[in-house]
Amino acid sequence: MDVNQELIAKLKHSNEILRKTYSNSHSQKDLIRQKVTKSATLIRQMARLSPSHLRDFLTGRKVAGTDGSVNQTNGEPPHILYFFQALAKTTDGLEQWKSDLYVPLIEEQEETPAKWRSYLLAKLELEAAIALIDEQNIGMMLMDGALYHYRIDAPQEWETLRSLALQKNTLLVGVSEEITTENLIKQASFQDFARNPYSYDRDLLFGVLKPEEMVYFEEIQHKAGLSSVWMRLGSTPTITGFDMLEEQATKMEAVGDLLCTLTPREGRGIPLWLDHIDKEIRITDRLVDGLVEQYLDPDIRKQFFTKMRQGRPY
Repeated sequence: MDVNQELIAKLKHSNEILRKTYSNSHSQKDLIRQKVTKSATLIRQMARLSPSHLRDFLTGRKVAGTDGSVNQTNGEPPHILYFFQALAKTTDGLEQWKSDLYVPLIEEQEETPAKWRSYLLAKLELEAAIALIDEQNIGMMLMDGALYHYRIDAPQEWETLRSLALQKNTLLVGVSEEITTENLIKQASFQDFARNPYSYDRDLLFGVLKPEEMVYFEEIQHKAGLSSVWMRLGSTPTITGFDMLEEQATKMEAVGDLLCTLTPREGRGIPLWLDHIDKEIRITDRLVDGLVEQYLDPDIRKQFFTKMRQGRPY
């Protein structure tokens, strides 16, 4: 590659800073482990449930997952189209689909396009989950992402789902792939590990938890009516997490075991059913291009949704 040497030098320098600042040595990991063990409300090895134990826990009810996808045409707001899909699906194939289209040029909103996009995606996912729980006997509904974000992005639909889950005794569980909180350093015993500008929990706990281990700190992981848990599922050293309604938190350990059971040992640390739904629901660039080409007039496409850079000869 024909790359400027100054850029390469800066990249190497950044690599050295990251290595020194954020990489924990083996001795540091041992120290963090000691502090976690001493100060955690709960730390335990999760169990993989046998088929019979799984059936007993669910008492004949179904496991389901919900995920959503959004994609857009090339361009800058408002000359852009947003496509939305959401799917809630049980492991035996029963499903609810929701979809929408957002066109900023003809749908004036007080919120920014980015905020409205977040609202629409959360709304559709919640509506899909509500429809499936209302229709089927769901024992556990897995949501892709923390429940907290649904509460913020679509509060009305969130409250409907929350109330329905409590009414039907459906365990509502949000599974988080990315942990971007900075809560551990708020505890006195972890303040020595504070790093500027960021001190993410995911970095402090990288490689610290044992495989298939979960940890819960009530002081920092119980807020806004939700209880959150960090866990290391499978062989990956990266932590993932789940949160659940505080009214259902007595089932925290059982939920951990079920998530562990649904996650491949050598996988990336996410329950397999959520990955299956993600693959099924994803709106690809190819799909967006095909929909635009088939259903928009050529002159509309060229006037509103084709950028001049798309005509570049390279």
